[in-house]
Amino acid sequence: MLQLLTLSLALSPLVLQALCQDATGNDGGLLHVSFTEHESYGDPEVTPGYFEGDIELPKFRNAIRSSLLKWPGGRVPYQIHSLYSSEARSNILAAMREIESDTKHGPTYCVRFDPKTSSDVNYIYIVPQDGCHSPVGRHAGRSLVSIGQGCENKGTVMHELLHSLGFYHEQNRYDRDNYVDIHYSNVPTDRQDDFAKLTVQQTSTLNTPYDYGSIMHYSAYIFAVDGSKPTITPKPNLAQGRTLGQRLKLSTNDVKRIQILYGCTVDTSHIIEPANTQLLVDCTFESGWCGLVQDSQDDFQWSRRSGSTPTSNTGPNGDHTNGIGHYIYAESNRHQNKYARVKTGLLPAG
Repeated sequence: MLQLLTLSLALSPLVLQALCQDATGNDGGLLHVSFTEHESYGDPEVTPGYFEGDIELPKFRNAIRSSLLKWPGGRVPYQIHSLYSSEARSNILAAMREIESDTKHGPTYCVRFDPKTSSDVNYIYIVPQDGCHSPVGRHAGRSLVSIGQGCENKGTVMHELLHSLGFYHEQNRYDRDNYVDIHYSNVPTDRQDDFAKLTVQQTSTLNTPYDYGSIMHYSAYIFAVDGSKPTITPKPNLAQGRTLGQRLKLSTNDVKRIQILYGCTVDTSHIIEPANTQLLVDCTFESGWCGLVQDSQDDFQWSRRSGSTPTSNTGPNGDHTNGIGHYIYAESNRHQNKYARVKTGLLPAG
């Protein structure tokens, strides 16, 4: 059911406003918004016993360097477990199709996810185990890719599928110390290995720049002992005000790296990046409303929530980043043609 969300930005306060109508003008279900990702220690992408939280280690950690771990011809045979709901299965397939579409050049595909046939010996088997985790690259036989509860949103599935294609996390690049600081004092001892740098022998940057907005980058607060303080911050004067990581779409560099790794024509002309990546309002909603206030002149209020929305089949099963964070939403049942607004303080122009 299509909803109309009005977001207006002026020199005066930012107003987040929802007009509750569906495409036919009828009373609809739910409107929601999540500004940024905030992964917690209980993140479903973080599975105990896995390197970097969601990676099953091969014997040698050199997936990017080893041509043996690439999928021949960019073809990835897959099988999806029958226990998935139709919605989860649809999200998994949508993630595959988006990766294929983003990385193609004209009519030519760079990578393809194809249903497993009887002749496919090596393939990925997508299963609803605990959490989200995947081996890096192609391995002999059946490789289990877990898309568990809280991991079924399209962006998280894309993240795990990029592991399957041969990619590690961005902040584990061997040159990451030039771009970010890791605040180990705010990271539990048993999770500090997840920030270990890979070596030049283990992985390659594919001659692409460090990408704060990669779908493979951790969020700023992942594993944080003190949830009000980040565990990862950009180096001074680098990417200030930007959100680290996201689980929404492939970045331009994500697309380019897949094309380079699989020997395809590099074409990112169809990838749209936001013109302004400096955030005027940066809120995870993990510890409150970040200074946003309900408009006393509106008709009903926005609400803060994690997990599924209270009205079934109208909203997400979790936030659109890691599935377990908080977001705000406007419940539009019984609120036809009414407005819900939240406002910021004054924001700078430009």
